[in-house]
Amino acid sequence: MMKVKGLAVLLAIGVASAPAAAQDVPKVMNMGTHGVGSLINAMGIGMGKVIGQHLDAQVRVQPGAGPAEWLPQTSTGEMHLGILNNYDAFHGRKATGGYEKALQNKGAPIMLLTSGTRNWLGPLVSGDSGIKTCADMKGKRIIVRYTGSAGVSAQGAAVAANCGLNPSDFRAVAVAGGPDKGVQAVMDGTADVSGSGAVGMGIIAELDAKKGARFVSLDPSPAAWERFRKHFPASPRKVEPGPGRVGIKEPVTLAEYPFYLVAAEKLSQEAAYRIVKVLWEKNEELFPLHARLRAWVKAGYVDEDATIPYHPGAVKFYKEAGAWSAKMDEVQKKLLGR
Repeated sequence: MMKVKGLAVLLAIGVASAPAAAQDVPKVMNMGTHGVGSLINAMGIGMGKVIGQHLDAQVRVQPGAGPAEWLPQTSTGEMHLGILNNYDAFHGRKATGGYEKALQNKGAPIMLLTSGTRNWLGPLVSGDSGIKTCADMKGKRIIVRYTGSAGVSAQGAAVAANCGLNPSDFRAVAVAGGPDKGVQAVMDGTADVSGSGAVGMGIIAELDAKKGARFVSLDPSPAAWERFRKHFPASPRKVEPGPGRVGIKEPVTLAEYPFYLVAAEKLSQEAAYRIVKVLWEKNEELFPLHARLRAWVKAGYVDEDATIPYHPGAVKFYKEAGAWSAKMDEVQKKLLGR
């Protein structure tokens, strides 16, 4: 994975010939992601490359603390696109669930382009920590607050709840930023457990090389998942060891939920239409760019469980492609509050 520090990644390889409505597609588009080393940033780099190649545009991937940093920029026109989870999208659009302060109680004007890869998340520890089960996490330093994302903070709380840990059962730790900073804290020895480790994060390979990396299995019982979902919407998923799954030492139960590619409402209908068209028609070009982009498949782009409404340009394309059902009309209507 490409490593960058501080600066935006410029992904600009414009080749395709411009159609008549090209003037409606910005020549430069900024995409908000988590920091370098995070899964979302790695996927953003790959997605930006494919979009840029086929739209004769520059997609500048902006690594940062997370949605709390870039969501406010969607209303000013500074941020055109972003990748985030279903929780951050829902609460960011409404300025709820921990986003009240960052968004000054004004919902971020974002709309869905595609639902994508289902992320796999769970507690992450170093291989030399001696922590192998939820029970081993008792009394440890667990990161449950990430300032860059209310959703990632909710994940930390959900993981602790799933493991049956009350606030008095562990030492809560906060980090400035997103999930990449949580892994860094484990690597630096300032925390024992990151409550939000995502399979495929580049920085986990760094932890593995330095200390070893291990995902701790969540409790698969229905009662434990009821506790988890009080904090964050996800489902249990059994994940096996395999290529690109650093830290998966044996079959483990992790949390599964979708990532979204979103656009600012100000993005033109033509631009949204063409971005979705590229990702639909060139879907397989994503697959070699990152192991988890292999799961960003067009069969999942239209999601009946979406937490925010789709951009009109995306809806137009999906209807033309025959991927938009009558049920999705009802879903969209409900999400728009009509």
